[in-house]
Amino acid sequence: MSSKQLLFITQGMLFFLFTCNSLFSQQQINNPGFEYWEEIRSDVYEPMNWNSIKNTDGSKATKRMAPEVASRTESVHSGANALKLINKSTMGIIANGMLTNGAIHGEMDKSKSYVYTDISNAEFSTPFTSRPDSITGWYRYIPAENDSAMVVILLHDGYITLPDHGTKSCWVGGVKLMLGATPGDNWIRFSAPLAYFKDSTPKNIIIVFSAGNRQKAVEGSIAFFDDIQLIYNKK
Repeated sequence: MSSKQLLFITQGMLFFLFTCNSLFSQQQINNPGFEYWEEIRSDVYEPMNWNSIKNTDGSKATKRMAPEVASRTESVHSGANALKLINKSTMGIIANGMLTNGAIHGEMDKSKSYVYTDISNAEFSTPFTSRPDSITGWYRYIPAENDSAMVVILLHDGYITLPDHGTKSCWVGGVKLMLGATPGDNWIRFSAPLAYFKDSTPKNIIIVFSAGNRQKAVEGSIAFFDDIQLIYNKK
């Protein structure tokens, strides 16, 4: 083998390794297509790495009373499974069809409920140190009345709550996207750029999907989500 051939092969291997390292360093969220599900309690299922209001940090009684608002569906954009969320009424309160990779603090008074990252528990936190440019995915939405579906993504470097309760100093970047009705049974692609608030490296990522507009959620609104992806533009 000539020295030129050896140099060409060596350069090719270095390029391959550099490309692979760049790809692997671009973090993605876990179970982004909601393909994999697990039984968290008797006959209660959630997508792996995600949590619904059936898995709040409240008492066992609170968990039993919480309606099942997140379920697996075979009506998909791709793959075998997708996520279905529905707003349900329980004891006169509209429970948001909601799913998050963080923890949920749920109370009967919705104004006191929030989502947060529990860094002490791997089940309710997602370490994340990359800075993606945008989030994309596919959805279908059948709102009741004038309801809106919602996607929230937040990169942070300390304790945060959503809605915010004085924790904005720990926000690194993110976006809140409101989604309207989709025609028929068509899946529609959504995409939203992330805004960055400071230059620090994030430590965690929290994502929330909802079939309703927070306090204004309407009973019966149904949202489907599938194939979520974080996008990194070449610099």
